[in-house]
Amino acid sequence: MRPVVSIIIPNYNHKPFLQQRLDTVFSQTYQDFEVILLDDASTDGSETLLNSYKNHPKVSHVIINKENSGSPFKQWEKGLKLAQGDFVWIAESDDYCELDFLEHMIGFMSRNTSIGLLYCQTTDVDKDGIMLQNRINYTSTFKPNLWKDDFSIEGLEFVSKYLSVKNVIPNASAVVFRKKYMQATIFSEDLLNMRMCGDWFFWTQLALNTNVGFLAKSMNYFRNHESISRNHLDLKTKKERLLEEGIIQYYIKKEGLNNHVAEIELYKKWFVLHSFFLIFNPAFYNIKFSETSTFSFLKHYFKFKF
Repeated sequence: MRPVVSIIIPNYNHKPFLQQRLDTVFSQTYQDFEVILLDDASTDGSETLLNSYKNHPKVSHVIINKENSGSPFKQWEKGLKLAQGDFVWIAESDDYCELDFLEHMIGFMSRNTSIGLLYCQTTDVDKDGIMLQNRINYTSTFKPNLWKDDFSIEGLEFVSKYLSVKNVIPNASAVVFRKKYMQATIFSEDLLNMRMCGDWFFWTQLALNTNVGFLAKSMNYFRNHESISRNHLDLKTKKERLLEEGIIQYYIKKEGLNNHVAEIELYKKWFVLHSFFLIFNPAFYNIKFSETSTFSFLKHYFKFKF
């Protein structure tokens, strides 16, 4: 019989955290699931630990890459092709969760069949599991802060009001979604080449096809440590991050949901990282931010700046 949930655990050099991740998956109070273990050519000994689960009754696949794929989202694509469940949970290998996470998530989605994407509140922890902050502060710039309580919302509205501004689903491990709402084109070349914003792009495309739900109960723990892909402090990585954000804004605009303020904010961030005269270089527009002219951008930039 097919499992109800497919749990994909993509790993790359997270051996110090991997056992806790596996323990909190296999010990879930809700047990109708399969586990797909993926490793992207780790060099820290993760392979040995993952292979020790090959004969576990819940494990359907253990796939160890011989060469690194270069993108965590290529691993997502591989796992989703193998997934047999109606629901999917991408449980990142350095995170962990409450043992009743799936019980709450699947229970809520079973009672609310119009919701195709559900996520819960997240708590940040450090490398040792010491709690840092609850992510309720991450959405405090929105008035009102919708994330103080459980909610459900039409996906189109969710993208237009929130995902067009920033990734308000900051951790994949907090999400369960119905596989049927994934379009065949979701893993585009743009998404597969992303290193930082691919999850944001994925949620945006998925949300446009279904309704979105949120549980305010914090059941997911996002690990902050020095090797996470979102640590982008150097200039080169900051520029790459903005380019990825630009692709998402361009996609949202093509869907007729352009958020003009968010677009201008993106230009402003790019402007800060470059010399003034680079803005006039035609190559600047290859980043797909929009068809906004240089003078239009400058007009809005100085309007918001001063």
